[in-house]
Amino acid sequence: MSCSDETTTAADYNENHQDHMKNSENSLVASVRGSMTHLRKERDKHDTEDESRDGKKSIEEVLACASLAPAQSLWTNDASGSVLLRIDETCPEEPITVHQMFRASVEKYSDLFALATKKKDKWEKMTFAEYYLCCRTAAKSFLKLGLERFHSVAILGFNSAEWFFSAIGAIFAGGIMTGIYATNSPEACLHVANDSRANIIVVENQKQLDKILQIKDKLPHLKAIVQYSGPLEKKLTNLYSWEEFMELGLDVPDKELNDIIAVQKANQCCILIYTSGTTGMPKGVMLSHDNITWTAHHASRAGDMQPADTKQESLVSYLPLSHIAAQIYDLWTGIQWGELVYFAQPDALKVLF
Repeated sequence: MSCSDETTTAADYNENHQDHMKNSENSLVASVRGSMTHLRKERDKHDTEDESRDGKKSIEEVLACASLAPAQSLWTNDASGSVLLRIDETCPEEPITVHQMFRASVEKYSDLFALATKKKDKWEKMTFAEYYLCCRTAAKSFLKLGLERFHSVAILGFNSAEWFFSAIGAIFAGGIMTGIYATNSPEACLHVANDSRANIIVVENQKQLDKILQIKDKLPHLKAIVQYSGPLEKKLTNLYSWEEFMELGLDVPDKELNDIIAVQKANQCCILIYTSGTTGMPKGVMLSHDNITWTAHHASRAGDMQPADTKQESLVSYLPLSHIAAQIYDLWTGIQWGELVYFAQPDALKVLF
């Protein structure tokens, strides 16, 4: 389903949704308590299981305890496939999913600030509990828009809290997260969106939206476009502002999302990172949950990062999140260790003369 050219004014949209959004925000905040109760029950269950196993576990014991999808090979070229995991004898850690990593961090750091965004010269901060809830809300909205298992949500824009919510929400909803460089041409965007079978494309602003509108009719899997910054200049069918998008899934039951999260396995693909394309068209590299969560845990050694219960680290997110280096340190390591991520302004890297 692609977007049509039916139009309404942005003013009409904004007037109709302002009052409803106030009610939605109250609903979101109230939902934190319910989500945290669910998290604590899951934590207690896993703690009980862990306490019954004393001493260092062997690789066989680790794999026996892990919930993995059947696999025959260390690699696959099928986005819906699964892979065998290499586990070193000296580091027999149980493979976990992105959701398990986030859930563990919320349990430890729920009231600490996680994200900071500058709006009207003032920093607005969000706690880990609120962060987690926003990701779940985005996941429900992706489900409402028809995100299919192992199809992608492609994100085109500068670093922001909405970029993070979209990335994690896509994974929670059973999809695959794909970043597109903000400097890409419409043709380059077409290649990534088509190759990743994007059901939904999340764009930053009108400039990025214009690129997608040029190519949308060539994307057979596309169902919707979401713009996360700035007002919509005109209303198109299946085009949503961020506020409208976050309302879409409010009626999706928690159980529906929880059931999808529960069947995700650590050895399945959750992210596509595209190469630079210097020797041909960019190629999508599939990364598993385990790849992300293990790297987030151990990459911190290079920077001597401390967990937030020792000392909360702060960092500035400004490098392209479609590149794995920035994504690991800004997004995934931030969750793993309870860091406070400040989002730079989009023009932060411009040289002033």
